[in-house]
Amino acid sequence: MITSEICLLDTNVLVYAADETSSFHQVAMILREKGLKGDAFLCVCPQVLNEFFAIITDPHRVGNPITQREALLEMEKYFTSRSILKIYPGPDIIERTLDLLKQHEVTKQEIFDLQLVATMLANNVTRLYTYNRKDFSKFNEIEVMSL
Repeated sequence: MITSEICLLDTNVLVYAADETSSFHQVAMILREKGLKGDAFLCVCPQVLNEFFAIITDPHRVGNPITQREALLEMEKYFTSRSILKIYPGPDIIERTLDLLKQHEVTKQEIFDLQLVATMLANNVTRLYTYNRKDFSKFNEIEVMSL
């Protein structure tokens, strides 16, 4: 059951919005701009912003990495926006993560997707925009929105 119209932006959306060489850039940038203008109900969390930084500055992960300064400016767009909500894991994030681990089979790096879902649920956010639909399809607690 969907309880919120607010959508969390997955890390890949932020990466594609910042990477002008990506074939997904235009669509991701349009969504970001709608969020910044208040025309779309979007949110971000610390995990997404940190993952964004790690990916967008790494030449092994993107074809056109940006500098620390450029990444910081991108992160600040989201963090200082009055229109994009910021959500946080909360003090019960480990308990929520453990509960989800009891319900879903995950391995390796999938734990980070599960923790993202736990953060969403802690904030009553049940929609996620992502280009990696498959990564989140196992979590029936949320609705995965494709771009």
